[in-house]
Amino acid sequence: MKKIISSIAIFLVILLTGVAISKSDSIKYNNTMNRLGMSEEAVVLHSTSKKNLVTAVQELNQKKRLASYQLIFFEKSNSNIGYIYGHSKVNKLPITSGRYFSIDDFTSQIPFAVQGKTSEIEAYKPQSQSYIKIDNRYISVIGNIGFDGADILNSQTLISLSPNQPKSKYHLNEVTTVLDGQSLSNKESLNKIKKVLHVKSMHKYVPQTDDFTNAETTNNGELYLVGIVLLLFLIVAIDFYILVPLKFDLSRSNLTGDLKNNYRNGLLIRYLIYTLVPFIVGFAVVNWKIVIISHGTFNLFMIVSSIITILVGLSQIIFVKRSE
Repeated sequence: MKKIISSIAIFLVILLTGVAISKSDSIKYNNTMNRLGMSEEAVVLHSTSKKNLVTAVQELNQKKRLASYQLIFFEKSNSNIGYIYGHSKVNKLPITSGRYFSIDDFTSQIPFAVQGKTSEIEAYKPQSQSYIKIDNRYISVIGNIGFDGADILNSQTLISLSPNQPKSKYHLNEVTTVLDGQSLSNKESLNKIKKVLHVKSMHKYVPQTDDFTNAETTNNGELYLVGIVLLLFLIVAIDFYILVPLKFDLSRSNLTGDLKNNYRNGLLIRYLIYTLVPFIVGFAVVNWKIVIISHGTFNLFMIVSSIITILVGLSQIIFVKRSE
C-alpha cells in the first residue's frame, strides 16, 4: 500500500512540475506580449532631431544591406499610440479578429491600424470596415490584437508607416523610438540606423514605464527552476522510500546463487514498475491537459529524473549485494 501511495506521489510531483513550467511560460508570454512582441534586446533610441517620421523611414529605406529590424515610434503624450515600420521583419502579435501587419503594409501609400481590445480610441464602423480618427484623418483598422493579462498590449493602437506615405504629423523629437531586430547585433546596420535617426544615446526598452527607461522589475526570471530542482530531489527521496521495504525483503531472504539473483531482479522490476509507470502516466497527462510552451525544459526534467530513478534502484541493489 505504501508503495502505491509513493507511486501516486511521484505522479503528483510530475503534474506539479508541469503546472510550474506552464505558469512560468504564461508569465514569460505575457511579458513578451506587453513588449508588443519585441525581444529583451530591444532598445530605446534617444533623438532630438526634428526630422519627420516618414522622412526618416524614407532615408532608412534607401540604405543598402541593412539587417532586418522593426521600429515603433510611440507618442510621448500617449504611449498607447505607436507608429510602426518594419524592414524584412514583423513581430507577430495575437489577433482576435482581422489580421496583423504584413511587410507589404510598410510600402503602402496609405496607413493601416491594429487596435488592442481595450484601446481607448473609438473605432467607427459605417459599414463592414472599421476606422479610427487620428490627427484629423481616418485610418482603416485591419485587425484587433489582445491577450488575457497583457494590459499594455490590450490598450495599444499601432499604425503602419511607409516611405510612400505623406508626411507625418510627428517628428523624431516628439516620439519615443524603439528598435528591435537583427540590426541590433549588426554593428554596421545599427550605426546606419543611428546616423539616420540622429541618435544621441540608447538604453534597454522597458514597457512598464511611461518613458521606457530602465526600471527595477520583479525577476520572475528562472526562479521556477529552483522549484523544479526541489521537485527533482523530492522524486529521489520517494525513490529511496520505495526502496526501503524492497531492500529489507532482499536482506532477510535466505536464497543463494541464481535463486537470489532472480529474486534480486524481481525486486528491481517491482521497483521500476512503482517508479517509472507514474512517470509515463504523468508525462501523458501533462501533455494532454496542461499547456506548455517550454517542452524542452519539461522533457529534460523527465529524462534526468527517470535516469536518476533507474540509477538509484540499480545502485542500491548492487550495494546490498556487495555488502553481503
